[in-house]
Amino acid sequence: MKRLLHKIFLALIGIILIGKISNWFLHYNNNINEILNAGMFTLIGVAYLVGGYVWNNKLIKMIFIVCGLYLIGMNFIQDFELKSIIGIVSMLTPMLIARFSTKAENKKEMKEC
Repeated sequence: MKRLLHKIFLALIGIILIGKISNWFLHYNNNINEILNAGMFTLIGVAYLVGGYVWNNKLIKMIFIVCGLYLIGMNFIQDFELKSIIGIVSMLTPMLIARFSTKAENKKEMKEC
């Protein structure tokens, strides 16, 4: 079941990526661009929600889940002044946590050996 869901997720990411790239050449209307953006942010949010359950640290887990929920929810709320800024922070924070926490864990493992 996990493999099937993973393949479906990758297929959806591929469709969104092809849609975003083809927009550069075919210049879709605003409705199609909004659907592609909503799909993209929803898939990123789902990836963060699933990734949140991997961590043992409750604070990191909570950050991943909150960021994922915001990225999913921001597609359904009206525009306001800080929506884009919070969205960028919600996308970058889990990436930076994953990047720097894995380095710290690798250093701990190397020191133990």
